[in-house]
Amino acid sequence: MKLNRLIPMLPVKSMPASVDFYRKLGFSVEQRNDEWRWAMLRSGECRLMVDESINVHPELPRTSVLYLYPEDIRGFHERARENGWSCRTWRSPSTA
Repeated sequence: MKLNRLIPMLPVKSMPASVDFYRKLGFSVEQRNDEWRWAMLRSGECRLMVDESINVHPELPRTSVLYLYPEDIRGFHERARENGWSCRTWRSPSTA
């Protein structure tokens, strides 16, 4: 069996706010359904779904992890910080 792609779907508190956030990071809306409170976002060949309806326990913090692999990681972090995202930089113990 060969997998050709993986599209994560993140539970979010607000689909519209999440769409705005990812747009600021360079994603575009590929599909959106306000009635379902769901959207599919795209940046190049990367896709991401955000969905309010799978937010089974809205009182709990979100525990999803999302790995993005931009060509220019410093530029990506700069853009994210400009849009209010707090980025932590991880360093290998061997380079710390």
